[in-house]
Amino acid sequence: MKPASGSESRRQVFFAPAPCLLTIRDLPVIKFPRLLWSESKLRSNIRFLNRLFATAGAPMNWTPVSKAVCANPEIVGLLLDEGVTEIADSRIENLKRIKSLSSHCSTLLLRLPGLHEVDEVVRYADTSLVSEATTIERLSAAARDAQVRHRIILMVELGDLREGVLPQQVLALGRFILQQPNIDWCGIGTNLTCYGGILPTREKMLQLLAIKTRIADELGHVLDVVSGGNSSSLPLLLRGDMPTGVSHLRLGESLLLGRETVRGQTIAGMYDDIFRLEAEVIEVRVKSSVPEGERGMDAFGKVPEFEDVGEHRRAILAIGRQDVPIDELVPLEAGIRILGGSSDHMILDVGKNPVKIGDILTFGVNYPVLLQAMTSPYVAKVRV
Repeated sequence: MKPASGSESRRQVFFAPAPCLLTIRDLPVIKFPRLLWSESKLRSNIRFLNRLFATAGAPMNWTPVSKAVCANPEIVGLLLDEGVTEIADSRIENLKRIKSLSSHCSTLLLRLPGLHEVDEVVRYADTSLVSEATTIERLSAAARDAQVRHRIILMVELGDLREGVLPQQVLALGRFILQQPNIDWCGIGTNLTCYGGILPTREKMLQLLAIKTRIADELGHVLDVVSGGNSSSLPLLLRGDMPTGVSHLRLGESLLLGRETVRGQTIAGMYDDIFRLEAEVIEVRVKSSVPEGERGMDAFGKVPEFEDVGEHRRAILAIGRQDVPIDELVPLEAGIRILGGSSDHMILDVGKNPVKIGDILTFGVNYPVLLQAMTSPYVAKVRV
């Protein structure tokens, strides 16, 4: 599939004609379910973003976020091969993996550090996002003990109500930061969309830049980094509305899935089908569409509702809610509908599709599916 144009919707891309069904007999001995990812398409997306930021008109950088792929060594290796010099993640375990692959690659800890992990933070993260004085003080002590300097980006709350100090509290906290030994206060940042769904706007970015100016004017401290958010901020840059002075974005979903996260639209020139999920059919039978007998809760404490369509052909796949959020999957074969499932089984209405035991069915992947599939040890990860 070529990079999607701006007019192509996610549904159109996912429901492109699928290849013929594979059967398990057609393949060597391999593990299912499995998550396939395309090296060439991911490489293309990396290069697209590199070109975009290189021609932004003002100095601006982007940092790939590896948390959705759990800092997968092959994917991290590909990023490094394409010239990436900093990678961000929310978990220390993943930063350790990145450092083991390249001690020269800078690392950014996205989740605010816990007090219990400050020693590991200063060891494995070159920079961390912060919002609390107590945390900064502990990071300072840990960095002093480790005889290193630790960079911090102070997160500012601009309305999404996740992490961040209130704008009117920045100067007071800034004075405290500047008194902490072994701490380099390199920037300010914000996070939008992830929790409250608040959209990044030019006005929000100008508010962040005004705070940078106040810090310089009143504290005499000049910041190098103004981190304007995540993939939801990318449309501002793409349409030329990003104010000069915003110098950095943290990009995960746009890199991996080729989409901005405000409207979920595919970015023209990027691939949105890098990942796909495969699972094996383990039963096909004609059964009733409505369970029979006295009903109670299902395995997840819900009382499910069923549409009565009479008897129909149903297939069971060897994948379940322990592996992925099955309701988020999009079948790529025609005439297949996801009915539901349990922790280990996914149930499909296959209609007239000639599905049989041992067939391998393919599904489109969104961010929740990617996140859980990459985290699950029961889903194989395969580069293609």
